[in-house]
Amino acid sequence: MSLRALVRDVAPVTGTVTGAAAIPAEAWDALTGPADFYSSRAWVRGLEHLHGQGRVLAASRAGQLTGVVPIWQSRDTRGLFFLADMTAPLPGPWQQEMLWLGTNRGTSNALTCTRTPGARQRTLRTLLDSARGLAAAEGLSGVVWPYLAADAAREAAACHPLAQAVLHSADAVVTVPGNGMAGLEAAATGKDRRAWRREQRLFHAHSAIEWTALSPPVIQLIAPLLAHTRDKYGSAGGGAWVERALAGQLSSGAAASAVVALARPRRTAEVAAAAVYYRRGDWLYGRYWGAKDDASLPYAYFNLSHYAAVDYAARYGVRHLHLSVPASPSKIARTARPSPLALVLLPVGRAPLIGHGLLQEHNDRFARQWWTRSRTARQAPPDAVWRAWMHAKHRPGHQERDALPHLHV
Repeated sequence: MSLRALVRDVAPVTGTVTGAAAIPAEAWDALTGPADFYSSRAWVRGLEHLHGQGRVLAASRAGQLTGVVPIWQSRDTRGLFFLADMTAPLPGPWQQEMLWLGTNRGTSNALTCTRTPGARQRTLRTLLDSARGLAAAEGLSGVVWPYLAADAAREAAACHPLAQAVLHSADAVVTVPGNGMAGLEAAATGKDRRAWRREQRLFHAHSAIEWTALSPPVIQLIAPLLAHTRDKYGSAGGGAWVERALAGQLSSGAAASAVVALARPRRTAEVAAAAVYYRRGDWLYGRYWGAKDDASLPYAYFNLSHYAAVDYAARYGVRHLHLSVPASPSKIARTARPSPLALVLLPVGRAPLIGHGLLQEHNDRFARQWWTRSRTARQAPPDAVWRAWMHAKHRPGHQERDALPHLHV
């Protein structure tokens, strides 16, 4: 269905278009906020440059676009996009193929949808129903919308009687004080403050950091570094994949606000490590990291991916530093807060995919495990967004915090 046909209809309707370019940028991006960079039209178009044009499910009412979501299929057999790993240990048809919503292989999705009350709920219901119909028509077992902020997942699931929200991961986000690392250090324990300063001191004794815009020459410079690190962790494609991904972002406009931190050892002045960031509003998003296996760059990862980024963000008035998944213990130990991520499941049939009791127990256990992980890393306990997923009888109060068992995750 063409976009023109979609926006003519008065009643809420949906249809699929091929490629994000079929939807005007101003209509798409009017549905996104500062925290939705990875769901922006430019980012989706950059992904299409890398993976090929995909399908986009669009909803409209009375001639106005009210919601969009890319659709794709994962055929991974392990890892971040393998449903059996994401939902473990819950039983379910996780080995069967599903229709996936959200950006292709994206770990930070959003509800790209009108914010008008009433219309928002109707749009989400319509998008979910349409996705369910597509999955059925294509012989798939259901629909999965992963890596949504937990409150967004709960909101989407509440719009459909068969939808379920399942906690499955956590983002890492740093709240940046106006004076950067100095502010974070002032609020830290003496032990943490000494450790962070030592890591910065040792790095800067051997290296210097330069910030620059992302450009074709910079891509050529950093692609081997990023590819080397990707290869170490089992990602294929090499330097050609990195160059294609970043070139696509430049072409789509997604990288218009991109900045790159380059680390140069003082003894050679050659770039030995790099981190790529994107700015939108008061958010700075860390996306790529790469380095040589060079012992002369002590603590390069923490300096480029955290310390220098915090100071850069503070210098330019950015208040949120997004470090992406996973919210590892090392990130949490350096003031990143774990922010819950959930997926929305929708069956093709008439029964939910997970029993209500099993789902409630899973979400409660997952939330309490992350509560414990934060306490172990000497961070303040997670806020109400985690507590909302706990059973009432398990929600820790001031008198219970020290008695909460230490769970392994």
